[in-house]
Amino acid sequence: MENKVLIAEISNTDFDPEYKMRDRDKYAIRRAARGILINDGKIALLNVTKFNYHKLPGGGVEKNETIEKAFKREVVEETGCKCEVLDQPGIVMEWRDQWSLLQISYVFLAKVVGEIGKSKFEQGEIDEGFELGWVPFEKIDEILKNDSPTNYEGKFITIRDKGIYEFYKEKLRGNVKLA
Repeated sequence: MENKVLIAEISNTDFDPEYKMRDRDKYAIRRAARGILINDGKIALLNVTKFNYHKLPGGGVEKNETIEKAFKREVVEETGCKCEVLDQPGIVMEWRDQWSLLQISYVFLAKVVGEIGKSKFEQGEIDEGFELGWVPFEKIDEILKNDSPTNYEGKFITIRDKGIYEFYKEKLRGNVKLA
């Protein structure tokens, strides 16, 4: 496996500078796969309406599943699309103290292959008001800047996904065909 770039390491102190971190020796580890999915100059972005933020497609890696397989499965579930992975250079580490959890997200850049289908959200995602949108690249900054999550998880997701987007911004501006 090739070396990965650490895109971001996030903790409670990123949204609460006065927070005192706990001992991290007993954290559970959750592996996830997520990233940027492009189609026809637009990026898939999920609006979590109940908690006032947006997120990139992705989710947890299941037992005996590769990270790439997990990413492709999550993309199909959340966007209804099959995809081709273009890049997988990095990871994001999230130290979620409230849950004693270290989430390691393996980050992908992918493009849609074939037709766009229908999202198949899980009940929890439906309850949180997930809505899929295809957003033109030039509008992503403004949307993410205006997010104001109202729950603990959303605070991490907002910082994480802004970091992923910033990591890929230059590539998306011209070096990758957005189709």
